Amino acid sequence: MSLKYWRKIRLKLQPLTVVHDVGNLRTIDLSESPYLTELPDLSMAKNLVSLILRDCPSLTEVPSSLQYLDRLEEVSLHRCNNLRRFPMLDSKVLRFLEINRCLDVTKFPTISQNMETLVLEHTSIKEVPQLVLTGRLELLLLNGCSKMTKFPENLEDMKSLVSLSLCNTGIKEIPLSIKDMVCLRSLSLNGTPIKALPELPPLLWCLRTQDCASLETATAIINNDRLWHQLDFTNCFKLDQKPLVAAMHLKIQSGEEMPDGRIQMVLPGSEIPEWFGDKGIGSSVTIHLPSNCHQLKGIAFCLVFLHPLPSHDVYDVNFDYHVKSKNGENDGDDKVVFASQKRHAPLFLLVTCVSDHMILRYELGFVNRLRKYSGNEVTFKFNHHGVHSMVRKVGDEIRRPVELKSCGVYLHFDENLPADTDLP
Repeated sequence: MSLKYWRKIRLKLQPLTVVHDVGNLRTIDLSESPYLTELPDLSMAKNLVSLILRDCPSLTEVPSSLQYLDRLEEVSLHRCNNLRRFPMLDSKVLRFLEINRCLDVTKFPTISQNMETLVLEHTSIKEVPQLVLTGRLELLLLNGCSKMTKFPENLEDMKSLVSLSLCNTGIKEIPLSIKDMVCLRSLSLNGTPIKALPELPPLLWCLRTQDCASLETATAIINNDRLWHQLDFTNCFKLDQKPLVAAMHLKIQSGEEMPDGRIQMVLPGSEIPEWFGDKGIGSSVTIHLPSNCHQLKGIAFCLVFLHPLPSHDVYDVNFDYHVKSKNGENDGDDKVVFASQKRHAPLFLLVTCVSDHMILRYELGFVNRLRKYSGNEVTFKFNHHGVHSMVRKVGDEIRRPVELKSCGVYLHFDENLPADTDLP
């Protein structure tokens, strides 16, 4: 039995009191009930599995009887803006708890060691108890907890956490023990006042560091090869970029394996690194391919964007290349660089830039097409597709030149590469 059909009823207690057989309820969903101020005693709802109270702005507290429901697996309180108190939960099977945009919640809830997903975003919680970090937690989201200024120091026991998000908190320092979180794959630190990135877990795949205005150094992550497919330091104006740019160049020259066949990094500024030998003003650049293109292993681009960027839900950057052969004939093809119809790169995040930014990108696979044009002149013209929704439909795309301040191209050759080698 479910109470989901009561969700639009603008009453306080009547939806539950008219249900006589409360003991058989498995789901209570009173989401979007603007006049719901409190819940009755739920101690008899022994079979309750899910309690969903999303967008209930008048709700001020959840009954203490909730702690006696030992079959409760899921509790969601999203945008219950006036929620002040939340009981201790003793359910050994509780695996999902969400308290989101409840600014009056100031204390970290007592939870089971079996919790898997914990969302406590935009609350007034100040600290995370060490005990929380010793269970089966896989996802911990604390975004927008601005009064939280530090994170527990001892993270060695967090063996199961896969995703940690601390965006827009007041946390100034990431504990050194974070490197021991062996299962961590995603770490989000956007908008935090951190000054340095420590050594991070070796299997970390996604790192978000946009708008970290105090960030000065990130050299400790240079050897995290899995992160290089998408490093984004948008609006990190104090960051020492030179070690990162040098490390990218070295990784390209070393020929070391790249997990995704590419490197991408977003940085503030407009100065194209010196190792980009071919440079152009605006949205195109022309280069002359040498005669040894059979040894071409990869190609890197540096695009310097003017701000502000046009506002689109998705901002896909692509390029056309046009080859002028020795006899004056033209050939060409289209190649999507920073996005494809199956996967979008996060260039649309640059819409929020407050000054010029550049994207450095290196990839392997595209050079298979260029090798046959040894000795010819190639012009790269950069475009973008503005799409008005996340779902692509025929006719929705508008293709325009990207407004760039400048751009650069770097060709990477490997003298040991056999002539018939195809790159992934």
